[in-house]
Order: sequence, then C-alpha cells, then structure tokens
Amino acid sequence: MSKIAFVSQSGNVMKSTLATVTALEAIKNNIDVAVADLDVENRTITSWMKQREEYEINPRFKIYTVNNAREALNCFQNEQLCIIDAPSRATSATIEIALNCDLIIQPTTPGKKDMDLAIETFAQLIKKGVPMEKLSFVITRIGSESELQKAIQYLNFFKINDKNIRILSSAVWEKVSYRTTINDGLAITETPYSTLNDSAKAVVYQILTLLIVC
Repeated sequence: MSKIAFVSQSGNVMKSTLATVTALEAIKNNIDVAVADLDVENRTITSWMKQREEYEINPRFKIYTVNNAREALNCFQNEQLCIIDAPSRATSATIEIALNCDLIIQPTTPGKKDMDLAIETFAQLIKKGVPMEKLSFVITRIGSESELQKAIQYLNFFKINDKNIRILSSAVWEKVSYRTTINDGLAITETPYSTLNDSAKAVVYQILTLLIVC
C-alpha cells in the first residue's frame, strides 16, 4: 500500500484536480486506488464524482469522505494506491498526514504569493520531521515556457542544507479546455485534445514514478 498526499496552503492551485487525475490514471492502468477526501471546506472530488456518476462516465474510483487526519489515514481497505486530498489550507492535519505518507505533492501557481506560501508549507513540514525527499512541487496554471522557467528558478532559491526540494519537470498549463472538461465531470486527461491529455498525463506519470524513488 502506497500513500500520496496532495497538500496546499493556497486555494485554486489545482490540488484536488491533480489528486483526481492521479487516481483516474492509476485506475486506467489497473491499479487498485481510492481517495480520501479531507477537503472539508470544498469536497471538490466528492462533488466531481457525483457528477461523473450522474453523467454515467467511466471509469470511477472509490472515495472515502473523511473529517480529520486520523480518518484519512485509516479509512483505506488495502488498496494498492491511497490518495489523500488534504484541506485546502495547510493545518496541523497536514503535518500528521505528511508524516504518514510516502509522497507529498504540493501544487503552486507561478504567482509569488502562492510560491511563497508553498515554500513556507514545506519548510514547516521539514521542521516537523518530514523527510524532504518525500516532498515535491508541481507548478500549475502556467502560461508560457518562460513563466515556467522563472517559477522553477524562484522555487530553487529555497534550500535545506544546501539541497533543493524536488520540482516536477512537467507542469500543468492554463487552458480553457481543462476548465471546461472539469466542469463536465471529466479529468484533465480527458479533453478532446490529445496534446493536452498527454501533457497532463506526463505530470501524473512523474508523480507515480516518484513512488518508486521515495
């Protein structure tokens, strides 16, 4: 059993979107997966799955709707891959979850405020004893290659013992088709455009590959 947590300090950074698409791509690859929806404020994944069921869209995956970190960590039933969608604001629950997961993914937009909050969140997790090898940034809502490179450079200023936190080389681009697809109960790997689907899949496959490394 492997556990991935998706965390954030900022809203609207595609945290739940990434948790959803990771679960969906896992199940498409015959991996037994379930998601613990701990985003009590929004329940984004639970709402999305209800819409998917209403529209009779397959595949679908199991969701546990939980209310605290302990429930999130203990709700799974021997699934191969366990994904936790943490609260949309980092809390003490985030620390407890991070300490008990194999991989912690934190998406951030290229906006300075979001990146500063993301750095602060990971700094707090490291201070509480989470190994930095378990942590990864994913840059989302990118508008251009230049913006992506500037964001990577900014995040790389943050070092712990002269080491940088991992930044995924694949990013999620800001595309109208992604928003439209999500509104229709689909994932960002299920747009009408193969290039957009492949771009989103690249992020997911990097995340899943990291489970082997961590």
